[in-house]
Amino acid sequence: MKRAKFLFILLICSLVFSYGYAFAEGEEDIKKNQVGEVFELGEVVVTANSSVINLSTTVTEVSAEDITARGTQNVAEALEMIPGVNVKEIGKNAQIFIRGFSQEDVKVLIDGVPAYQTYDKVVDLSLIPVDSISKITVTKGASSVLYGANTFGGVINIVTKKGGKDAGGEVTASFGENSTQNYILNYGGSKNAFNYWLTFSHRTSDGFELSDDFVPTSWEDGGTRDLSDYEMNTFNAKVGFEPDEETKLYVSFDYHDNKKGVPTSDGTYWSFIKWDQWHLNLVGEQKITDTISTKARLFYVSHKDTLEDVAPVPDPGRWWEMSSYDDHSIGAEVQTSFNFGPMSYLTIGLNYLDDNHKQQDYFTDDMDAVDDEEVFAGYQPEEEFEAETYTIAAEDEIHLLDNDLSFVVGASYDYYNPKKGSEERGSTDSLNPQLGVVYNIADNASIHASAGKKIRFPRLKELYSVLAGGNDSLNPQETIAYEIGTDYLITPDIKTSVAFFYNDITDLIQRLGSGRNKYYTNIGKSTIQGLEFAVSYKALDNLSFGTSYTYLSAYDDTNDVRLLDRPRHKIAFDTRYWILSNLFTSLQASYTTGAVTENDDREIIGAPGYFLMNAKAELKIINQLQDKLIKDASIFLSANNIFDKNYYEGYDPQPGRSFLFGFNAKF
Repeated sequence: MKRAKFLFILLICSLVFSYGYAFAEGEEDIKKNQVGEVFELGEVVVTANSSVINLSTTVTEVSAEDITARGTQNVAEALEMIPGVNVKEIGKNAQIFIRGFSQEDVKVLIDGVPAYQTYDKVVDLSLIPVDSISKITVTKGASSVLYGANTFGGVINIVTKKGGKDAGGEVTASFGENSTQNYILNYGGSKNAFNYWLTFSHRTSDGFELSDDFVPTSWEDGGTRDLSDYEMNTFNAKVGFEPDEETKLYVSFDYHDNKKGVPTSDGTYWSFIKWDQWHLNLVGEQKITDTISTKARLFYVSHKDTLEDVAPVPDPGRWWEMSSYDDHSIGAEVQTSFNFGPMSYLTIGLNYLDDNHKQQDYFTDDMDAVDDEEVFAGYQPEEEFEAETYTIAAEDEIHLLDNDLSFVVGASYDYYNPKKGSEERGSTDSLNPQLGVVYNIADNASIHASAGKKIRFPRLKELYSVLAGGNDSLNPQETIAYEIGTDYLITPDIKTSVAFFYNDITDLIQRLGSGRNKYYTNIGKSTIQGLEFAVSYKALDNLSFGTSYTYLSAYDDTNDVRLLDRPRHKIAFDTRYWILSNLFTSLQASYTTGAVTENDDREIIGAPGYFLMNAKAELKIINQLQDKLIKDASIFLSANNIFDKNYYEGYDPQPGRSFLFGFNAKF
């Protein structure tokens, strides 16, 4: 603990004693020192071209510069400062909520490829490191129909890097308490019409420390959190061929080999002794004529994991000792765009996805399952579920009044066909229209509005799992998503945005009941609505501020209760300060409050609010040397939960104060 306090004092001193010696260095310094470039073909809807669909709803980007400045280590951490987004480490996965929609309702992509377990369509974003990421795009509200089905609560697309014009790379190593170690190597470049990119990383830790204010319980005695250890290995490779401006062809491979404990709050002891996921992605783009261009993608995703009960004393009432998933997805998409000049830009898209899930459990004792079906000890028969999803979509951008007034009109036809399951179930389809409008009131102000129907088909787990309470009669979730907002540039250095959103939801899928009698069902009516406000201020060339506020109201109208784990208020603050020409500092703070949860008696109670503050300081020790092996090098120190707050997400206590010290070298 003395070492942690010393590091904390060192960090604060680096901020205080350097104050007053600043001069213009700016965020461009971070940007120009990034290795690699944005992989544009990893985007389904390109955000850089300011298309109407991206302007008529809220799209937020986390850049590689943001990731570096904040010192984030994984995707879950990288999303924490986005308005309307809440990250919760609950159970076996880090859960992401976007405007009150849980991660099951959000489509997560890596370079446009769905990234999830096919069984429950969730991926633990804390197990996806930021090492090869160029940006993360979060789309809320009525996202583009070109994303395909199941964008009910929004879209997260993780876009990786590609090699730049000049060959170069970087190595990063960092160290923290409890044997926390991170080693990262990035390298990329180009040769004639080819470019390439490689990332290797190894991350390991014996776990995180709980706050000194944590009160021991019957299942956790404090100190190092039980089963918070992990080991993560990542490999990312990409080769591109661009013979001219009209042709692009890329093949990429992304692999994650992880093991981790699962800290829980109910006395159970779980550990992922295996968590492997890899994606193979072939994507190309061809400009056929001045008017017509097409983009196509073919991909394969494999996910395998084994979750084991590692309790030191076996619980005679436990359900299982080991559970293994073997999932894969294969899919394709084609988009053809027609540029009819300033008036119209039409895109037609086709999407196909086949999800397959195999599961085998091992029980140590005989037990009664749901519906009094007896389950015998030993390995259970392998279960296999499979479903296909098809989407046909069209989206047209229409520009009027010298582009001051723009519309986007789109619609998708989504078709869902469960092919294998424990019960026979017919197919389901849905027609989903949407409309968006953007009006530039002046050079520095615009208003936007959008409305669209969004659906989510039932997951394989919700349909077929006997132990989880599957229900093969579930209807798809539906919402009409509305948004109206404005963006206003008060001065060249002060930007503001406000957005009001409203979701009218029918047939929300919820899991009710308790213990082994839980079951999935549709809730008739629900409402999620709220407001997001954000402002950024560049006070000096070397000093910038950003703050945001989110208000959220999420109700199960049918049962007249609030939806769980959705904070009503969240305030976030982010500042960056460049000191001298070689010292960079950043500070992030957030206050979250107003959520409700359940107690042990399944009564809905208010969850305590919590305040968190993180900081980072980075000192350059070699600065942009030309014609040298090491062109740029720095050391850094980051601190999370600086005030060592004891806080909970759901039932689970979260990490106390932690520090990470490391170095980075570019070559």
